[in-house]
Amino acid sequence: MSRTPSLLAAALLLLSAGCSRTPNAGPAPHQIHVVGSSAAYPFSTYAAERLMREEPDAIAPLVRAGGSGEGIARFCDGPGRLHPDIVVATRDLTSEETRRCAAKGVVQVARVPLGFTAFVIVTSRSAPEWTPTRALLTRAITETAPRWSDLDPALPAAPIRIEGPAPDPAIADGLFDRILPPRHGAIRHDGGYKGHGADAELVAQAVAATPGAIGILPYAQAVAHADTLKMLPLDGIMPTPETIVSGRYPASAPLLLLAKASEAPAVAHLPRLLGYYADALAPGGAFTARGLVPLPAPAAEDAKHRLLSLEGH
Repeated sequence: MSRTPSLLAAALLLLSAGCSRTPNAGPAPHQIHVVGSSAAYPFSTYAAERLMREEPDAIAPLVRAGGSGEGIARFCDGPGRLHPDIVVATRDLTSEETRRCAAKGVVQVARVPLGFTAFVIVTSRSAPEWTPTRALLTRAITETAPRWSDLDPALPAAPIRIEGPAPDPAIADGLFDRILPPRHGAIRHDGGYKGHGADAELVAQAVAATPGAIGILPYAQAVAHADTLKMLPLDGIMPTPETIVSGRYPASAPLLLLAKASEAPAVAHLPRLLGYYADALAPGGAFTARGLVPLPAPAAEDAKHRLLSLEGH
């Protein structure tokens, strides 16, 4: 059964508590902290869980899915063990974020592409087939029409119910930037759109449990719930590995790992964790099995070498 970000974070914290030092044993050890987009959550938890299986003396990494913007902000708060070591995001740093990182002492940021994802529209497997468009979704998310037929007479007179991430730019910036126009209106708060923080698992559960609802999910989580949910075309294009890599699917996004290059080799077990990310990038590897749309082979090999260079090899 899938675990939500909050549940896994709590479980990993409990594991690490059993490994923490007493006050007289010197400074607390550095617990690896990974943040970023919910789209990256299945891949970061895989790497963290593999570390715990294969390195029993390691402190359990803390993996949190709070959104790309929120993760980057925390990553840039400064160097050292009080701040995240890795952020996996659906976008690169902005120029303003780069300046803020540097002002806080985070000056050597390594950027390694992991692959591709997408933000997809899902509904229950028993729901009728239809093809939403970005223009229609923009109206449904930002206007107050109670029924789909109020937006398009050709659609059923069914209540609008859209499940997705919290309408917080720090959480959903990558998503809404790709589905809504740049100057979209405010997200509705009358129940037509319901936000679930950055927890894609809650979105999937709400769509499956609510007749007629649609949801907005990262591609990997939609694949993981293929037994209860189906993906819908967006602007007439189905999300597939081919349309996502090519960019034809309109809500495609890169998945980028950012790490503090000057610190990574010195943090206990972080080089090994980065090695697990590298191993999982192999064609047909663990990340592909969990819904990552892989890089082309030459780019994947380059990404693997860049991760291993952070590992200290």
